[in-house]
Amino acid sequence: MPDPTPAPAREKGASFVIVRSYPKIVYLYLTWLASIVCWLLQPTQFDAAENIGRSATLGQIWLGLFTLNLLVIAFDFSRIRSVALVFFLIAFVFVGRDFGFLGDLLAFLKGIEAVMSKHFYLTVATVFSIIYLLVFINTRFSYWEIQPNEILHHHGFLGDVHRYPTRGLRLKKEITDVLEHILLRSGTLVMMPVGVERPIVLENVIGLNKVEDKIQRLLGTTKVRIDDGAIGSHDS
Repeated sequence: MPDPTPAPAREKGASFVIVRSYPKIVYLYLTWLASIVCWLLQPTQFDAAENIGRSATLGQIWLGLFTLNLLVIAFDFSRIRSVALVFFLIAFVFVGRDFGFLGDLLAFLKGIEAVMSKHFYLTVATVFSIIYLLVFINTRFSYWEIQPNEILHHHGFLGDVHRYPTRGLRLKKEITDVLEHILLRSGTLVMMPVGVERPIVLENVIGLNKVEDKIQRLLGTTKVRIDDGAIGSHDS
């Protein structure tokens, strides 16, 4: 009797995908890192002109990154707005150079003596570290687990679980803020299970493209419909 034909080997891969939604404070990681670096480089004493100059430079760099982080979380920079902003900055530089006020502006910014103490940077870095630790712990208890046959929403410290079917599931990937996507490759993932009145909106999903690709591989193209949202698809 001939040997039975062996069953084809199944493709190895993850049996589930974890999706976590983060608060917007994660985009302030540049300020957190700048606080740590400035704390390490900040002179302890201001007994020399060199130390004062270094402190002012560190303060200017810290303020610049802090301002950039505030702009990221305060406004939605869609594709149209980002392109318009780039053209505006280029035009501003050329106009400022031709009319002579660009040099005065740069001199004014360079003259800002934002001298902060070593304790200031340490305090800011410590506060951010504690908040990020709490965010990390919270996202370990509140997250979404996507399996081939169902979606599990884990939430609460007692391990509460809500279940949704994946049959007929629709996914929509939205990347409406260019700067947020540049900082953490993040965006919004919208899941629309069958029989659910409101879609499930997961904002600030880090590495959104990779997460969406994993979900697509897990569920297969015949089980899920993927709708790609264009970058900066709308202005608000």
